[in-house]
Amino acid sequence: MTCLTVADPSGCVSRLVGARERPRYRLLELLGEHGYYSIGSRVHVEASRLSEDPFQELTVRILVWGGGLREDKGYVGGVVYSEEYMGRQYSFIRGDGDTRTDAVYVRDANWRWMLLEKLPSQLKPLIVIEMSLLWRHSPRELVSLRKQIAAALGVVRRYLWDRHLLLAGIPEGGFEWLRLLMGRGSVSISSLPGDEAAMLRGARRIILLDPSAEKPLTPSEVLEADAFILGGIVDRLPRPGETSRLRLRGLAEPRRLLFHGDVHGVPNRINMLVEILLRARYKYCGDLDQAIRSVMSPRDARLRAAVEIARWSRGKKRTVPWTLYEELCKWLPLTPRDFVRAARMAGLEVEGSPRENEGVQQRPNSSHGQR
Repeated sequence: MTCLTVADPSGCVSRLVGARERPRYRLLELLGEHGYYSIGSRVHVEASRLSEDPFQELTVRILVWGGGLREDKGYVGGVVYSEEYMGRQYSFIRGDGDTRTDAVYVRDANWRWMLLEKLPSQLKPLIVIEMSLLWRHSPRELVSLRKQIAAALGVVRRYLWDRHLLLAGIPEGGFEWLRLLMGRGSVSISSLPGDEAAMLRGARRIILLDPSAEKPLTPSEVLEADAFILGGIVDRLPRPGETSRLRLRGLAEPRRLLFHGDVHGVPNRINMLVEILLRARYKYCGDLDQAIRSVMSPRDARLRAAVEIARWSRGKKRTVPWTLYEELCKWLPLTPRDFVRAARMAGLEVEGSPRENEGVQQRPNSSHGQR
């Protein structure tokens, strides 16, 4: 069991920011205009895709693949999701139950243009993946980069939709590589440098995530920035300073992404960085620590714990007490077993390992944080 104690950030501005920017709320407004409050689907959609937010799933489907809502009082099921917006209650109907729908999602209704007309001409935030270093990657790194970009699109679709993702700085030969990756998606692609392409799309406050930047990213910047640029960089063997080699115009403000005051343990996969930014913006009131904590992997947590243990020992200790674990797990999602592994990464043993950590016999391979 992971030890973790965090504050609940209820009543913050994230909902207001989301209501202004997220296209799902424009769909709810469109449903209200038609008098549709109980919604189902005649198109099969995997339950896992509907469990978190069915209205977001419908929004993406309409904007990317078409379809729309058609009045249908004959569909009956149970309420699996419900929320209030602008004084109206909207429910999604599925499975067993006796609740009738007002309308259902079907493929042959055309709501795409109606929904597009409700969206602002200048979308924000833009998530820009700067691809100017594409061909510096090895074949194995290119495979990983492809997977991370695809996963980043999946993250964007959980909060916004494809047009918020901009792949920029595409070098010669890169468009063909990306077309195979994007398929039928509606992602924006540009050969212009990422900051210039974002500015041409209306972005004024542009943030470049750079682990070498002098200033850290702040909560207000997370909530207010028009665009975030991430380097399309995958380095299986760390290449420090790669972000500084991106071919940009100097229009973005470099910022470091810190967790509890340090870069160590901050996830470095592109899709996880996108998840951190969007969770901080739409769920956690700009709280980057909480957003990072919610997505970091056990490997990331072990890395950070090893750094903290090494700092604690200052090279003068051979063992570490469990009281340090109790301090770390107040802000780090760390299990007792991973604390033991982190201590061994730092060259120390834990005094009196608990029963659940018996069997930890060897050190894991070392890992690294942000590039």
